[in-house]
Amino acid sequence: MNTVKRLARTLLAISLCTGLTLASVAFAADDSVTAQMKAMDTNGDGMVSANEHADYARAQFQAMDADHNGQVTVAEMDAWRKAQIKGKAPANLQPSSVTLIKSLDSNNDGTVSAEEYATAAEKDFNAMDTNHDGKLTADEMRIAHDTQVASNMPVPGSN
Repeated sequence: MNTVKRLARTLLAISLCTGLTLASVAFAADDSVTAQMKAMDTNGDGMVSANEHADYARAQFQAMDADHNGQVTVAEMDAWRKAQIKGKAPANLQPSSVTLIKSLDSNNDGTVSAEEYATAAEKDFNAMDTNHDGKLTADEMRIAHDTQVASNMPVPGSN
């Protein structure tokens, strides 16, 4: 698999978990990026800092970790993802939560810990921050989204 596809798959897995990609056919790509920027940009400066991104990822992890044990299971991720789409996309989400967990699970224990999730979110941020200024612009987030689409990765709600 070439580097672009590997990066796209990694970005997709992380962004699906951190909420960077809305799983709804109701939003166009620009609307999705705009909505996510607004949700993450807590200081309202029109950009997402590394801290804002990390805070958002941490909140997403806590929301997924239904039993608050510091580990997200496939069942927890499935439940969270289905709640996020609120019936706007097929129940058969692609890629599956099993695939997403495998891509984030660095110690191969079948779950994603808060540390693994934070590490993946940081890598995601760094990959999207193409000018390395410590902030994500809407354009940088749009490029990451377009990379996912161009890689022919299935995007929730698109099938």
